[in-house]
Amino acid sequence: MSDRFSRQRGLIRQSVVQGLRVHFASEDTMPEPFKEAMMCLGEHLGVETFPVTPAEASYSVIWSGEGAVKVGFNPNKIAVTYDTHGIYLDGRVSVSAVDPVYEPSIATIAACMVWSEILRRSQAYTPVEIPKVSVSVNVRVNENSLHTNISQLEFGLKGHLAHQNVRETDDGSAHRRVLLRLDDEDPIAIQLRDALEVRALNESHFPKYPCLEFELPPVAPRLEGHLTVVGAGGLGTWCLHTLVEGLRRSKEQHVSFLIFDKDMEVERHNLNRQVIFTEADIGLPKIEATRRWLAQRLDNSKVNIVYELIDSMTHEIEACGDGADLDEFFDEPIGFGSEVTGVLDASEVFEHLNKTDLVLGCLDAMRPRVLADLIAAQRGLPYSNGGIANYSGEFREFSTSSLVELYGASIAQDRKVSSCQEDGEVPQSSMVLTNALVGAFQALSAIQRLSKHQTSVVKSVYWNAFENEFHLVHSDGRLDRAAQVGRLERALWPDVEVSL
Repeated sequence: MSDRFSRQRGLIRQSVVQGLRVHFASEDTMPEPFKEAMMCLGEHLGVETFPVTPAEASYSVIWSGEGAVKVGFNPNKIAVTYDTHGIYLDGRVSVSAVDPVYEPSIATIAACMVWSEILRRSQAYTPVEIPKVSVSVNVRVNENSLHTNISQLEFGLKGHLAHQNVRETDDGSAHRRVLLRLDDEDPIAIQLRDALEVRALNESHFPKYPCLEFELPPVAPRLEGHLTVVGAGGLGTWCLHTLVEGLRRSKEQHVSFLIFDKDMEVERHNLNRQVIFTEADIGLPKIEATRRWLAQRLDNSKVNIVYELIDSMTHEIEACGDGADLDEFFDEPIGFGSEVTGVLDASEVFEHLNKTDLVLGCLDAMRPRVLADLIAAQRGLPYSNGGIANYSGEFREFSTSSLVELYGASIAQDRKVSSCQEDGEVPQSSMVLTNALVGAFQALSAIQRLSKHQTSVVKSVYWNAFENEFHLVHSDGRLDRAAQVGRLERALWPDVEVSL
C-alpha cells in the first residue's frame, strides 16, 4: 500500500473522506490563517472538493468570532473561534485577537478540531486501527497424495505476483496450507482491500463541542535563538510548518535550527501528513528536503542537519579518572555514506547543542526520546515531546520532570520503532490531524521560548480524535531539570558505574 493515503486507511474510511462536502458559512469574517489551515488539512486528508457552495454542502463551518452562534444539536453545523484565551467549538464570541506569530499554530489546532468533528459525524473513522491488510489465496495440500518421483512443488497464481508461505495444519492430518500472498499493488488485492468494512454496532456519533482554554503570553518583538528538532516526519514537519509561518509574520526574527532525521528518503505515502514535502522531494533524504524548505522560507536562518541522535552526542568524549573511555559505553555512529553534504558529525553536534534554547522531540522510538530529554536536562532546558498513536496525540513539555520519571526507567532501553515508514519494525497507521495538532502545540512552545518565556503555558495536552475529546494541563511556569540528569543517565546506561 504505497499510495499517498496508504497509512491513513488504517484509521479513516478514505472513500467517505473523499466525498465530504464542506462549506465556509461565514467566509467574509473568517480569518485567513484558519481558512488556509482548513484547506491545507482538507487536501492532506484527501477531500476531493473543498470548500463547496451552500447548495452542495453536507456540513457548514461557521466563524463565531464576532457574534455568538447557537450550536444546539444541529449535526450539519460547526461553529469555531479562537482568541488569546483559547480555541472554542461551542459558539462563543472571541474577545481578543491572537498575535500573528501564534496564529498559524492556533488556526491549525482549531482546524484539526473542526475536521475531526466532521469525520466523527460522517462516520469516516474506522472503529479500530487496521495498520496492515494483505490478501492471500489459501491452498490446502494433502502430502499423502504426492507421487514418489516428485521431490518439490511450486505454487503460483497465473498472471499475478505472489509470495509463497507453507504452514502446518495442526489438525492431525498430513495436510499443509500454502498461502499465496498477492502483492500489495495487485489490482485484485487493491479491490478487496478497498471493499473491507469494519463497523462498531454501538458506535456513537453525537456532536461534540470541544474547547481548549489557555492564556497565550506576549510575543517578543524580536524572536531569536536556536531550536533543535529531532525528527522531520509527521510531527516534525507540522511543527516546522506552523512555526515558520508564524516567524514569517514576526517583526524581526533570527532563528537557527539543528535538524535530525535518519530516514534516507521521502516516500509517496509521507505526503499526506508530512506537510513540508512535495512530489519533488520523493527520493531525497528528509534532512536534505527539510534544509531546502527552511532555506526557501527564512532568509535569516541557519540550518544544520544530522542523520541520527546517538548516545555519544550526549557527552563530550573524554577519558575517565580510571582510564576508561566513555565512548565504549555508547552506541557506535551509523554510517550513511555521503548522500548529503554538510551533515554534522558527533563532535560538531555537541557544539551546536550547547547553543540551543529548546529541544523538540518528534520521534518514533522511546530510547532516542530519552536521549533528547537528557540533552535538554543537561542544559537546563525544557524538553518538548510529541507523540501519536492511532487516533490519539499527545504534547508534553518536561520542565521539572522527565520521560523516565513519568514512564519508568525501562523505556530508556526500548528501541522498538513504531513507524509509518515502509520498513518500520512495527506497522502503525497515521493520519494528518494528530500530527498537525501535536506539531502545532510544539511550535507554540518554541515561539514562547524564542520570546524568552521559561516554559510553555501548556504543560500537556492529550487528544482522542475519535471522540474529539481533550485533557489539557496548564504549566506552573517552573523550570528545574537538575534532578533529572542523573535519573535519565542511569536509565540509559544502567551498567555504567562511572559518573558521566
